Amino acid sequence: MSLFSKPKYSTVVVKKKDIPKGLYTKCPISGEVVFNQELEANQMVVAKSGYHFPIGAPARIKGLFDADTFKEFDNDVKSADPLKFVDSAAYPDRIKKYERESGLPEAVICGTGKIHGIKVSVAVMDFRFCGGAMGSAVGEKITRAIERAVAEKTPCIIFSASGG
Repeated sequence: MSLFSKPKYSTVVVKKKDIPKGLYTKCPISGEVVFNQELEANQMVVAKSGYHFPIGAPARIKGLFDADTFKEFDNDVKSADPLKFVDSAAYPDRIKKYERESGLPEAVICGTGKIHGIKVSVAVMDFRFCGGAMGSAVGEKITRAIERAVAEKTPCIIFSASGG
């Protein structure tokens, strides 16, 4: 073989293993692949890199309250469109889109429950619904959660996850 001749390579075909979807998540910081159950047990924090994945309102509520103590209030309060706002899409159409994408009727879930046996009122925002934007319904629901806490003389906790 001379110094200037092209070496011949052969291609090796490697079969990829089929890994069921939804079992693992890749950390955007370290590239580490983490088992989803491990992530959930660690409150959506990657142990090695310290990266925090976002937590939606339902998951936050599930992890916060004592089992079977959370009761949602004011889930019938919906955003109104008194100004008949239209941008690239009509406001009611945008709301329907956010509902479909997030699985939530609004950007906040409010209610009461117990944390270590202590009753609290809570408002938990979810960024997945329009970036947690505070429309009329969000403001109304948070106000009612605070008023409920004052009336019942209980603590009120607000988890803000709003982009504006």
